[in-house]
Amino acid sequence: MTGYLKKMDTELDKVVVYTLNLNNNSQKMNDLIGKEIQLSWKGEVCCSICNRLMKTFYRSRFCYKCYWEAPEASPSIFKPELCTAHLGIEERNLSWEKKFQLSPHYVYLANSSGVKVGITRKTQKLTRWMDQGASQAIILAEVPNRRLSGDIEVALKSFVTDITNWRRMLAGKPNPIDLVKIKDNLITYIPDSLREYVVVDNIVVEIDYPVKEYPIKVKSVKFDKTPIIEGKLQGIKGQYLILDNGRVFNVRSHEGYLIELFSTEGSDTQTKLF
Repeated sequence: MTGYLKKMDTELDKVVVYTLNLNNNSQKMNDLIGKEIQLSWKGEVCCSICNRLMKTFYRSRFCYKCYWEAPEASPSIFKPELCTAHLGIEERNLSWEKKFQLSPHYVYLANSSGVKVGITRKTQKLTRWMDQGASQAIILAEVPNRRLSGDIEVALKSFVTDITNWRRMLAGKPNPIDLVKIKDNLITYIPDSLREYVVVDNIVVEIDYPVKEYPIKVKSVKFDKTPIIEGKLQGIKGQYLILDNGRVFNVRSHEGYLIELFSTEGSDTQTKLF
């Protein structure tokens, strides 16, 4: 059995619990830590919007047509300060854009590779933090639509990064940061017209990940260069599988790849999981 790769589901517990769903089968990935695994790409990818089958993506997880026409790939997806659905102005599909953009969003601070600012839909708060490998996170503001979250993020990007350094994130646990103090300092840089959305509660969420050994020197491996990736699974953080010899595999960036997953369980006999 084969299936098209999707990002792992996450659940917050003492450590994050990861589940990989492939072809209607589920595998608890935490159970494979310490075991030999093999990921085998079958040479085919599937567009995340129209399900068109291809040998390679045009860009990201899209075919050519969807990248240029689908609302899921519109400029405001990558730059929320460009959202216009709250004004009734269409980018590519106003009905879809209203549903996506006109929902409550959080602006947050997270510590994954140092402090960063980010945004997420209110329903995706914990998921977003776990996917980014954040060890600490705090809500800065809650706004009624995506555009306002983008406006606040833009106002703060001159003072704090909005990008996670994934190599540093995967190299180990970051030093603890006083997010409450940083939040108080950054509030002063939010425009007066948006300061009403600042969240008063200062609850810092702490997140731990199932990692036996962090890599000393991080090396990314990709299907496009290595169609068969195998080795001992040392841990999982964010959406990365941490393998032996410092190698890491980004599951999310390989969504849509047709794969098989095996576990050798430390022996010479492969166990096909899917």
